[in-house]
Amino acid sequence: MDRNRFRRWKAPKTIGAHRRAVLIFLIFLFGGSSLFSWEVPKKETLNLSLWKKIGVVEHKEPGKKNTLKPKENIPKRGELFFDFEGDTNEPSLTESGFLFPSKSISVTSSSYLEDKNTHFFGRKSAYFSGRRNQIHLSVSGNPYFGTHPDPFSISIPLRMGEQGTGSVILDRTVYVKGKKYGISLELNEGRPTLYVNNLLQKTESRTISFVLESSSKLKRHTWEVISIYFDTLNHRYVLYQNGIETAEYENKASDTIGFGFPENDSTPLILGKSFYGNLDGFHIHKGEPEVSYTKFESVRYDDDTKIGFMEGSIAISPILETKYSNSSLQQIQWKIDKPQDTMLELYFRGSNQKFNETSSLDWTRIRSLTMDLPKQKFKYYQWKIWFRPDPLGKTVPNLQSLSFDYTEQSPPDVPTLFRLDPNPTKLPNNAVCFLWNSNHEKEVQNGGGYIIHFGLVPNRMVGSVFVKKEKGDKLSKIDGNEENSGFRNKRFCIDEDTLVSNIYIPEGQLETDEFRSISDQVDISRKEKRGHLFQPGLTYYFRISAYNRYLNEWDSKDQRSPLSAPISFSFPKEVSHLQ
Repeated sequence: MDRNRFRRWKAPKTIGAHRRAVLIFLIFLFGGSSLFSWEVPKKETLNLSLWKKIGVVEHKEPGKKNTLKPKENIPKRGELFFDFEGDTNEPSLTESGFLFPSKSISVTSSSYLEDKNTHFFGRKSAYFSGRRNQIHLSVSGNPYFGTHPDPFSISIPLRMGEQGTGSVILDRTVYVKGKKYGISLELNEGRPTLYVNNLLQKTESRTISFVLESSSKLKRHTWEVISIYFDTLNHRYVLYQNGIETAEYENKASDTIGFGFPENDSTPLILGKSFYGNLDGFHIHKGEPEVSYTKFESVRYDDDTKIGFMEGSIAISPILETKYSNSSLQQIQWKIDKPQDTMLELYFRGSNQKFNETSSLDWTRIRSLTMDLPKQKFKYYQWKIWFRPDPLGKTVPNLQSLSFDYTEQSPPDVPTLFRLDPNPTKLPNNAVCFLWNSNHEKEVQNGGGYIIHFGLVPNRMVGSVFVKKEKGDKLSKIDGNEENSGFRNKRFCIDEDTLVSNIYIPEGQLETDEFRSISDQVDISRKEKRGHLFQPGLTYYFRISAYNRYLNEWDSKDQRSPLSAPISFSFPKEVSHLQ
């Protein structure tokens, strides 16, 4: 042997060339079947704008990505609510754009400065600088400011400036025949004080006045909420500061007959009459004020049941879909801001079967972003996030982005070199044998198999063979591992007995887990039907497909390869008595 012959062959000079040489050799060796894993990695980043939000808002800031966070604790009812998100000419638009439908309260004039650096609700508040900035409200005809009002409340979140310790925050007073009537909420050395002038009605057309003065001073440059409750039925009037009662006046004398403003009084209600500081969330509504008036939802406790309540808010993604079934989660990434004592929980649900928003499909809480992820395989999936503020309702968590990695289970490749066996062993009449290259996907080799389809024309298959008979008449999958078969020569023969076995499958034969991938294809009613047997004198066209172990007729039909190109075989026929 001339050893120099082998020395003349040189290895490729580059790694890339070496890889190409190896790949060409392997393609030649294995006939072009796939050499790689069929679990295809994918990465998905969710669009937060498309999420369904329950108690959650999409927060937008110039130059920053949108975030999801719980809504501020905006009252759900009322005659009036100002969060100053709208124009200064019409400050009654709420954060959500909802306008409380008060036909009896209207803005007649409005002047204030927008302050985007501090706010109690939304993204900005109103700054008042003395008498130059005021809001005049016409309340004529409003029942709360009439002669016989039902119990109602006024709440004012405010942030007192350096000069605000002696201010008039709210005022509606009128002089009738030299006598002062109305209400005025003022700050006396920083203490909230409500003056009620001649509104409590006595017998013989008499009226009296009273004062509610808080014992607590407001802090400068800190948001605090002043609430006033006018319990006109029980003649009880309460001043609250941050949900805590700081002053009360009650008059249940027998000669006390009512509470009300002068008849036909057209005096405006003035907000920020001579105030230095910020206002936000001015609110007038029926009934008692919220005792825990916080920026966000706060914890509640029922003294009777001894149970705490804090519902939180929810954001739910649309139902999304992967290209192929049997996908699986690999890793989750999210960018969040989670202040102390807040909670942010992530949930996932998925299925190969399509589901809708009201589906009873269980949610799984994500305990770790990298470990112990949900094991279910899916084609359709959905995310849910639960937000909960801190117990005092001051801060909330927010979600800035959510992305995740998953693998898609691609279907197998078409089996290669599907062909007739040129040297079949002795077979009965109307039988045919096939050869093909083995698929390299592990999901085909371990738990999958092959289906041979046949028809009378190349593009219309009228029957299929997917099980074979083993010893003891037991059925098994077609794997091509017959006698004289190999990796490049998978082999299977079809005769009349094979066709009959695939037509008449006894009930219960394919119910074990081993046959899960093909059992759902069996129509039990076939036992009552006549199947198609090969007929002499006809040409049949054959095609082959591979399926992996995830194939399921109901939710994973995509886990089967396309059909191969057709090959043909003509069954001979003996013709006698020719004319």
